[in-house]
Order: sequence, then structure tokens, then C-alpha cells
Amino acid sequence: MNPASEITRLRREVLSKVARWAYSKPLDYQPNNDDAEKLAKEIIPDGPARYRCCIYKERAIAGERVKIAMGKKTGDHIVTVIPDACNGCSLNKYVVTDACQNCVAHPCRNSCPKKAISVIHNRAFIDNSSCVECGICARSCPYHAIVEITRPCERSCPVGAVTVDENRRAVIDMEKCISCGMCVSVCPFGAITDTSQLYDVIRSLRAKEQPMVAVVAPSVAGQFGPKVTPRHIKSALLTLGFDEVVEAAYGADIVAKQEAEEIEEHYDKKLMTSSCCPAYASAVQKELPQMADVLSNSLSPMRVAGQVIKDKYGEKVTTVFIGPCIAKKAEAAWGDEIDMVLTFEELAAVFEARDINPSDCIPAEMEGVSPYGRLFARAGGVSDAVAYHLSDDLEINIIQVQGLKNCLNTLKKYSKNTGGKFTFIECMACDGGCVGGPSALAKAPVAARAVEKFAGKVDTKKKEKQSNSA
Repeated sequence: MNPASEITRLRREVLSKVARWAYSKPLDYQPNNDDAEKLAKEIIPDGPARYRCCIYKERAIAGERVKIAMGKKTGDHIVTVIPDACNGCSLNKYVVTDACQNCVAHPCRNSCPKKAISVIHNRAFIDNSSCVECGICARSCPYHAIVEITRPCERSCPVGAVTVDENRRAVIDMEKCISCGMCVSVCPFGAITDTSQLYDVIRSLRAKEQPMVAVVAPSVAGQFGPKVTPRHIKSALLTLGFDEVVEAAYGADIVAKQEAEEIEEHYDKKLMTSSCCPAYASAVQKELPQMADVLSNSLSPMRVAGQVIKDKYGEKVTTVFIGPCIAKKAEAAWGDEIDMVLTFEELAAVFEARDINPSDCIPAEMEGVSPYGRLFARAGGVSDAVAYHLSDDLEINIIQVQGLKNCLNTLKKYSKNTGGKFTFIECMACDGGCVGGPSALAKAPVAARAVEKFAGKVDTKKKEKQSNSA
């Protein structure tokens, strides 16, 4: 598992406390602010402040985290900012460094449209009450002595949804947000977090009003340590109270065949891109709506697996997807196939609350899924699977892209592909594919190797169809 930072440890402690608390309450109990305050005091006990100005502010922030973990949220937004926690980043976007030479020309001062720069004690000084952060001074300095400081949350957002308000606190434009969770994973103060259905899942498991089926992402391999296989996780989930555990890879096998059929049916269009990554699909629809028609019409493996389960049980079933992806929480609301979503971190908290160690569980059988379906979890897996199902006589140029900005730029590049070979672009918002998701517990390269080991050997007869692109 990834070495945990202070923020990660705090987040996981909050989830574990809430999970244990959820199991201790009556089924019809509704969380309230007093519960959040009590748990916050347990998380931040009496003593000196460790991270903030005082222990009371630390507890207030911990209390907000607890409320979010309890499912107490405003609106339907998946990613949210805790305002009180967002106060540690530099307030000034442009800073004069020691590289300032106090040159005679003073191009920084002369270029500033707001006259916000003066020279004090032989060094340029920026009056931030007048500065409009246009950046002209930084560009005009011949010594590059003025640097731009971009907040990690702003820098990480691939669609520019994160900005700063008049109080210099992060705000998220929900019209632009694609719920990718990149800002959640990089904020060094833990001020941005994702909403949770942890309490609802636990209550449903305890109530047992109808069958509950877990849909587990193939990226689960390697997430809970080198000795814990997906078979151990299946056994642990059954011990937890799920009636059945289905691999999302089952849906991936179906999706691969569907996308291969789409390519053959619309071969004259010369371009198609994958749709299994919800963050990428949302980004295309919001950032490149004119390209939305080249997205595959297939649902994601998660939703296809959920659809199969709903058909089997006749809708009288609760489906819970478990994976490393925050965007899946948003995608679940796009249809009725998946009822709730847990991240691997949230699942780990539930295991801990019930004192279940997956490595101690007897591995359960997992069959009926091809290696290709399981390899959807790592970059290149989708196109490998689609290529396998294509007719041998089709000439296909396959592009594999990681990182959302790279994905959008690649799609733009091939938008005018009207001749030559058909191009299929596999796009993954996260580096490394799903194994690099913001709520993954293991490093992407380690998880990718675990996925490949779990998947087993694949038929490589169609590898010549592929060409890779970073």
C-alpha cells in the first residue's frame, strides 16, 4: 500500500471512526452535528495543535470531514471544498524572488497596468491590494525574478474548474467540474474532499432489506497488500454481508465486444474513442461537445455489470460499486444500474470497523471473466480487448492515451481524421489507467503488475493492430 501522508492518515481515521460509529447505532438513526463533534474530539484529542493555529480549529475541520463521511452534504456535488481547511496556500500568485537585480530599466514596474509594483530597498515589491494577477510583470522580467505560484488544486484540474474567490479560498465551478478527484488527491491541506455513501452502505448491509451485490473493479488487485488477492477481497465482502460479488470485468468483456461491433458498424466515420472513463466522457461533453458523437455508445463496465445484476434479480437488489475512482460516484447517478459507490479507502474502513482482515479470509472462486476484461484496469487494457474482438481484415490505428489533458489534445488532433485508417483512441483520465485513480491504495505501477498477474495470459494474436501514444 502507498505510504500514507498526514492528510491520508487523517482521512482514513475519519472513515474508520465513522464506520465503527455507524455499526454502533440503531438502523433508523439519523446522524447529527453532535455526533460529528464527538467523533471530531476523538480524532483530535486534547493537547497541542498539530496542523492549525489551535486545536479548536483542527476539531472544527475534522468535524466537517466527519459530516461528509456520514453522507451529510449540500446538493448533489461529488467534490466539495471545506472552507475552513482552505487557508494554508500562499495568498499571492506572483512573488518577487531573491533573483531580482534592481535593474535600471525596471521593466516589471513599467509594464504593470495597475502600477502595483514599486522599488523598495533596491528590490521590486508587488502591492497585492492593487495586483490583478495579469502576469505581465513576470513575463517582462529579464531575470525571471518574478515567479507565478499556482495552487496545487488549480494546477491539477484539467478543465479549469478550480479557482480562487475573493477570500483566496478554493472554489469549484460545478458546471465545469467532471468529478475526476485530481484536486482531492493533491491538496496538501486536505481542504477538498469527495462526498461519501459509507453510512448508507453500512446501514443497508445491516438492514438486509433486499439482496446486496458488490461490483468490484479489477483494479482491486494489489490494493490491499501483496498477499491479498481479489479472491481474498471477494471472501471478505461475503463475510461483510454481501450476498454476491461480481467483477466489473464481467461488464468489461461485454463492453469490449460492443465497442468492436461499433467500430465495424461505423467504420466509415474513421474515428471513435472509448467511453468507459466517466471523467473523460464528461470532459469531452463539456470541453469538446462537437466531438461527443465520437464517444462510444457503450455504457461503462460498471454500469453494464450493474445492468446484468438488476436483470437477474428483477430490480429487487442493491448494487454497490467498489473501486479507486471518485468520478464513479457521479457516474452512478447517470442511470439506475448502480445504487451506491465506495472507494477502496472507504471499503478498508468498513473492513477495519468489522475487524475483517482480508488476508485471513479463505480465497473465494472467481470465474467467468476473461483476462482482457480484468486488464481494463490498466492503461492499454481497453484497446487490447477491443482489438481482440475486431475482424482481422480491418485496418485500425489504435492510440492509447493517459492523462485528461493529453486525452483532450489527442482527440482534437484526430478530429479531422477523414481518410486513411480508422482510429480508435483509448483515453484514461488517470495516469496508468484506473489503477492510478485518486482513491487507490497502491502505487499505479505496483497495482498494474498485480492486475496483470491476476488477469493471467492473454491471446496476443492481434497485437499488430496497435500503436501506442503517451
